[in-house]
Amino acid sequence: MNKLNQSCREILHVNDIQSIEFAANGEIHYASSGSYTLIICLHGEGLLGWGQDALSLVEGEISIQPPGRELKLRAMGGAPLKGLRILYDSYLHAQQDYGMPVKSASTRHEGVTIRHIKHLIERCDCLYHTFSMEQPNGYSIQSEFYGLMALMEDSRRNRHTGETTAEAILRVSNFMRERIDQDFTRAELAQKAGLSQGYFSRAFQEEIGKTPTKFIMDLRMAKAKNMLLYGNSVKDTAVQVGFEDEFYFSRKFKQHAGLSPLTYMKSRRRNIASVSEPISGSMLALQLLPKAAAFYPTHTKYAQMLRLHANEAGIGQSWHKNVEMLQMAAPELIFCTDFLSQEAQQDLKQVAPVIRVPWLATDWREQLLLVAEATGYTMEGEQWLGEYERKAERISRKIRQLWGSLTINICRITDQEYRIYGDRNAGAVLYRDLRLSATHELKKVDVYATVNEQDLPAYDADALIVMVDPSPKAAMAWRTLQGSRAWQNMSAVKNQNIYEIGTEKLFEYSAWSHDRSLSFFAELLGKR
Repeated sequence: MNKLNQSCREILHVNDIQSIEFAANGEIHYASSGSYTLIICLHGEGLLGWGQDALSLVEGEISIQPPGRELKLRAMGGAPLKGLRILYDSYLHAQQDYGMPVKSASTRHEGVTIRHIKHLIERCDCLYHTFSMEQPNGYSIQSEFYGLMALMEDSRRNRHTGETTAEAILRVSNFMRERIDQDFTRAELAQKAGLSQGYFSRAFQEEIGKTPTKFIMDLRMAKAKNMLLYGNSVKDTAVQVGFEDEFYFSRKFKQHAGLSPLTYMKSRRRNIASVSEPISGSMLALQLLPKAAAFYPTHTKYAQMLRLHANEAGIGQSWHKNVEMLQMAAPELIFCTDFLSQEAQQDLKQVAPVIRVPWLATDWREQLLLVAEATGYTMEGEQWLGEYERKAERISRKIRQLWGSLTINICRITDQEYRIYGDRNAGAVLYRDLRLSATHELKKVDVYATVNEQDLPAYDADALIVMVDPSPKAAMAWRTLQGSRAWQNMSAVKNQNIYEIGTEKLFEYSAWSHDRSLSFFAELLGKR
């Protein structure tokens, strides 16, 4: 049986190879040619246009253009663009055994992504070097070119056999997320996913819960809201999220938020304060900008806001500094948790009325709604939670379909000890919202349980999320644990299901951080 496919029966002939290298925002025009054109992106980002159509390119992406197209290539993303332009002809044998080859009028695929960029660069370097020699060897040029085409063919096949539809959709959605200021056609996104246009749209809605158009618009509006709160002008915000016309942006923003950008900014800047980091996170979820607040270190300081010191105990010099800043800010309302001492609460009451949010007696959902009620945003709080629940259900279903009855534990390595977590703080999203299982009874763990090396067999999960504190002692403890027999005998270690992450990913117990954690777990556990 002849196992050669149609592409292997082609005769390819290289006509010209040109290096692509120009500065950020540079542009070049290529006249139409009677040959096929390969545009290979090796560094940076580019926008390839022809007629009314355009295609964005990133590192490792190759576009195959048919004869007769005038092309325009522009460097995007503020970085130089480097790559190759290759002109070649394609011939096919006639059906008769001894027929003359005829010029091909078909393309096997319009584009392909090479995941191993190093392999692509090596192939392109060899090809360009061979072609640029003073006395080039035609056979060597053809040999190198066939090697490049073979690499493309392997990548095309692996894209379909080695990547699930869910993984392809996630890859494309991340691509869109990183380029929310750019416009994409459905054909372009479908091509990047390796799917037909019709199936791509259905699969995207099923996996993400939104159409591609709504997904990118929601991303743009979410970024726009944050930029406006940071103090950016409407014009600058519009450009940053992909709108050249600020008036058109304002109309779309009002359709999305129910308010004009300027009115939205004024409505979200509230004369309130929060001395608790988690409560400040609830305010962020409600898109409220407090006048003064304590935030986790991972949060950027918002415009026109005093940043308070994190001090839940309400003691010491940093607390007295907080009170001084609050007196200067003169808020109308101050939020704290019941962890704060009675003496510290009295300090706050000298400045403004205090809303005390129960900490251990309520979970983060109830805390969000308490903040929403106190600020007059009950409807927004309920809507936010509804969207969160739908997102959690969608991600939970996909993870459980992929992993089955997975058991997963969260382990933290500190300077002094090992910890296994329950279903609060680090485990709130994983166990309650995504409904995954631990090896231990969660109700018996308040926040975390301290364990030692000998205890590890009792926590033998299918997968482990490991957080290592950012200190030399914790790093040494982690290396020591990895070398132990107890660790090496664990199922997650044997099956290579160990996910090492930073501690900041899961320890911000608030609505804002848990929404971020959902997206994080969707990507972390969304492939196997």
